[in-house]
Amino acid sequence: PQQLPAQQQQQQIPPHSSDPEQELPRVLLALQTVYAPNASHNPSVHNAILTGSGGSSPFSRRDLADRYLTSFQRTPVAWIVCDRLLSTADVMQQPQQIEDSTLRTQRQFFAAQTLHAKCRCDVLQLPPSSLPSLRDSLLRHFIEHASDSIRATLENRPPNRPLVTRLGMTIASLAVQMSWITCLSDVTENVLKPHPELAPYVLEFFRSIPEEADSDRLVLREEEDLWAYRDHLRNSAHVVLGLCEHAVRSCDANKDMATAEAVLSCMQSWIRIVDMDPGLLERTMLLPWMFDLLAGGSANGGFEMAVDVLVELLRTYPSDWKRNEGLVRVIIPRVMALGGGDMSPFEKAVKEEDEDGMRGYCRIFTEMGESYLSLILSHEEMNQQALVELVLRCSAIPDKEIAGITLHFWYRFVIGLEDLEPYEYRQIRIDSFSPQLIRLLSICTHLLRYPDGVDDLSPDRIDDIEGVRYYFADTIEDCCRLLGGEIVLKNTGDQLQEECRRVACLPQERQLSDWHGIEAFLYAIQSISMYVPSDEQRIIPFVMNLIPQLPTEVPLLRSTACVTVGKYAAWLGAHPECLQPLLPYLAQGLSIPKCASASAVAIREVCERCQCLGDAVLQLYDGIVAARELHRGSNSGGDEFILDLKNELEVLEGVCKAISHKLKDDPSISQDIISGYINRLAQPVIVSLKAMAPPENPASPKQISSEVSRLTVLIQHLRLPRPSPQLAPEVLNRSDFILSLMQETWPVLDAVSQKHPRDFNCAEKLCRLHKHALRECGAVQYTPMLDPLIEQIVKRFSQSLLSPYIYLSSVCISEYGRVPAHSQRMYDMVAKISSTVFYAFRGTDDFIANPDVVEEFFFMASKMVYYCPGPLIQSNLLNSMLQCAAVGMKLHHRDANRGTMNFLESLVSYGLKLRSTPSLDSMEQANRDALERAIYVEGQPLVVNLAQSLLGDLPSYRLDSGSGSIAGVLFFLNKLCPDLLMQWIQPPLMPAPDHAKNVFLGSLANQVDRDNFNSSVRKFTSVCERSRKRQGNTGEDSGNTQ
Repeated sequence: PQQLPAQQQQQQIPPHSSDPEQELPRVLLALQTVYAPNASHNPSVHNAILTGSGGSSPFSRRDLADRYLTSFQRTPVAWIVCDRLLSTADVMQQPQQIEDSTLRTQRQFFAAQTLHAKCRCDVLQLPPSSLPSLRDSLLRHFIEHASDSIRATLENRPPNRPLVTRLGMTIASLAVQMSWITCLSDVTENVLKPHPELAPYVLEFFRSIPEEADSDRLVLREEEDLWAYRDHLRNSAHVVLGLCEHAVRSCDANKDMATAEAVLSCMQSWIRIVDMDPGLLERTMLLPWMFDLLAGGSANGGFEMAVDVLVELLRTYPSDWKRNEGLVRVIIPRVMALGGGDMSPFEKAVKEEDEDGMRGYCRIFTEMGESYLSLILSHEEMNQQALVELVLRCSAIPDKEIAGITLHFWYRFVIGLEDLEPYEYRQIRIDSFSPQLIRLLSICTHLLRYPDGVDDLSPDRIDDIEGVRYYFADTIEDCCRLLGGEIVLKNTGDQLQEECRRVACLPQERQLSDWHGIEAFLYAIQSISMYVPSDEQRIIPFVMNLIPQLPTEVPLLRSTACVTVGKYAAWLGAHPECLQPLLPYLAQGLSIPKCASASAVAIREVCERCQCLGDAVLQLYDGIVAARELHRGSNSGGDEFILDLKNELEVLEGVCKAISHKLKDDPSISQDIISGYINRLAQPVIVSLKAMAPPENPASPKQISSEVSRLTVLIQHLRLPRPSPQLAPEVLNRSDFILSLMQETWPVLDAVSQKHPRDFNCAEKLCRLHKHALRECGAVQYTPMLDPLIEQIVKRFSQSLLSPYIYLSSVCISEYGRVPAHSQRMYDMVAKISSTVFYAFRGTDDFIANPDVVEEFFFMASKMVYYCPGPLIQSNLLNSMLQCAAVGMKLHHRDANRGTMNFLESLVSYGLKLRSTPSLDSMEQANRDALERAIYVEGQPLVVNLAQSLLGDLPSYRLDSGSGSIAGVLFFLNKLCPDLLMQWIQPPLMPAPDHAKNVFLGSLANQVDRDNFNSSVRKFTSVCERSRKRQGNTGEDSGNTQ
């Protein structure tokens, strides 16, 4: 027989046995192969395992053994085998042999891990009567391995703590499954009392109990049992706190860090998950004990974990819940003691530059500020400024990562102040906090500074710094919302002027390197631009005069200066006298790679807001075009032009807007001048495209796409006057300009589109050009180009099978579909595209390989149904589309599925609209009859697919979304043809759980409203998903069990 290629060969794993005595040695051998391949140097051990497994090793490769173990974990026999593997004795029952310690550790952890997963998902493999014995066995293993870990510590060997932790998680998961409501008291009585030394491990197990009850991986027999179990945990919280208190009292928890950390970890889990009575926490001695740990600083063990617990406590019990009042009163003075005064633990951490301590206290104060915000904003005077002051001192920590922890508090603080009512009280509170907000401004501005040596940092590190700066600038902007832009600008501007004076006093050689402060103030000023009025006369003139004088050799400073110019474009529009020195400054920045993007965007923004730049920026762009052409003519090495396309397009957009302003402001301008502007902008692009058109020109897809993008920007942003009675007949209007430009370039666009017919980027840029030309010109004025455009779409799509052409066809349908004179044209276009799709997509693999085409094809079909349904619905093409949709629904691709479902929902809802209309004309009646015939013939496979999606056998990306979803299609089908739907959907839903299925079918039969139906669909799919998990984990894989 002919050998298969190596990549197609995958050795079959040996079959599993239902006999534990046969399965155990195979699992041991697989574990040895995976985890301890060198253990076979001990022949006696290896031979003992081989004897148990039949005398020969079935695992020639590590990946084969790994697949065997993964498969084994799902089998019912794994329960017994893993119980044996957990034993500390030799599992082969040959005490004279010495098992490799690595293998023993790994097989025990593998067993615990497997049992944990099975206790979460596979308990249905066992009869309920066997669960108590399983629990007792797991408890014995837990005691045995926890005791061994204690001995290991005394004997100076590493304890197997991960194994004990995993066993605790396993027991906790089983406790949920069997509703073991006496778990806490039973373990305390039967484990902790006889073995008090195991307290840290028992507490770790108690920590796992709420975590396992909260896990979304649990597969339960009855969901209601879980809620009852969680209620019991809430009622048992006092037991856990009592055990934690006993553990702290019975040993010196300040020295016994294992016990202290176990107590804190247990507390955090129960506080986070279990809705404990705050009165319990208010009265427990654990609270003062925890604050004692925090007061000792980060050098003490357990500090970080105590921080985590307190942060969780503050977050879970905020001050705006009345039931938390007592707990809040207990916490506030203790937290304030951590930060109040020069000798406080927080001040000590700041003085000693203790990073862990500062971070911990910062987290506590910030979380307290957020959780107790209702008290900070309260009418009652409670010295609220003290807590805000603590957070402010944290913001002033030089470490930006630590200071950044506070920023979310300031965001919420600002929102809280803004929401205060009435206005008079709001202003009183804002005024009371104004001194702190102004200090916050100075702190944030200082934190905006780049670090020394920033030029030597990696791009990734600079990106991280920019992200942090963005958040600090956001906080400065938040302050503007309370203090007003003028106050913030004055504060920041005064500091900028002071910084400029300081730098000016430095020696000349130092001035160039000491730019960080000026840059930070400019960055702060640019971030508040939207709050600065256009008549500001003090700070912004100083800034605009300063910018051209800044050193040109510092790219980061120059980039920030350029952005600042762009942000204040509206101010510059009101002060055009300040523009003259700035435009050359921006233009020079285009030639500096690190400043080019900021300069280009600033030029665009200035052109957009300033009315007097038309000729100046057009001259600038002429220079860019000339330099580009010179570079293109002289460049033989393939070097990139100094200004990349993205930045050039920003400048071109700005030039178009500046020229548009000029033409708008001067309606008497002559046609010759307008033509001159158009030629200066358009002719370089047209010339380049004509040069690329001949077949012998080896223009690359990137070159073609660049010229097409330039042409698109011209059409989008060069806004000549629209046709109007006031416009002189001889003056070129916008629609005529676009039409003439497209007519002139059509032959070359057609030629260049054939050079790289299957290049997606080229196709996308061309289609984008046609879309904007059509929409900017107007459908009526663009009608002369419609037939050539349709021909272009059909021809290019048949050559390339690229989705942008289908998208462009959808644009045509949106613009012309409602016009009866064009509806047949639209149908003919869709029919030709559909013919290409049906011919190319012969099987499921073709659909899978082209999900974007599937998506756009069905969106195009939806457009036809919405804008001009008649020709499509009354043709045989509709049946073919429905057959195609039955395949598209099966694709595991979100966007393709979205397009398919959108088409189906649009089609069925249109049918329902016709059905509910009281009087139809002959065309609408024909549409209704044809659509109902198509649904009758092709509807059943679609409904079967929908049912399988609900069951989870097919994708369900669009369950109940607004536009195109499973629920939407079923809802409208149920309104349109309820009897047919019920007939079609019942058979494929047979595997669903009976109760859930009956409820869902009842919602169909009762024709509930859309919201209730969506809810019914969600509940049904949720039940089906859990059912699939249960069925998938029963282990009844008879084909793989001998």
